[in-house]
Amino acid sequence: MGHTGALTVLAFSPDGQSLLTGSRDGTVRIWSVAGGLESAVLRGHDGAVDSAQFSPNGLYVVTASSKDRTVRLWATQSGRQIAVLGSHDEATVLLGFTRAAFSSDGARVAIVAGEKSVRIVRVFQAPKDLIDFARRTVPRELTACERRSFFLPADPATGTCPG
Repeated sequence: MGHTGALTVLAFSPDGQSLLTGSRDGTVRIWSVAGGLESAVLRGHDGAVDSAQFSPNGLYVVTASSKDRTVRLWATQSGRQIAVLGSHDEATVLLGFTRAAFSSDGARVAIVAGEKSVRIVRVFQAPKDLIDFARRTVPRELTACERRSFFLPADPATGTCPG
């Protein structure tokens, strides 16, 4: 069991209990340090993983691939992909993403695109942080459609969203 391609990156979790390994096979695997057992496989990249890092609180992993030119955010425990923070579909990307890293507080991810460009993306450590940010930014209640677009609970009785 394990990767089918050469390893390209590895990193310890902040608590030292887990280790992640990224590979040319396009996956990132999270391992228990004590038992050596695999606890999650992060699948989604179409090419080699160039960088991978745990968030400072250990709840998330950010990965980047130059081959498929995407940066992805994952839930550590479940291995579920939460978001694609950048992709080759964006018009501003010329050479593709090569690296991504969390800030020391985990509130931002820096993404290196090509050789000359860095982009900072805000991330939220918990849904409550996103809700608090939205309330400070948008001084009104969100519509049901807006709530769904931010993956927040919405009242199913409100019907469908336009578009």
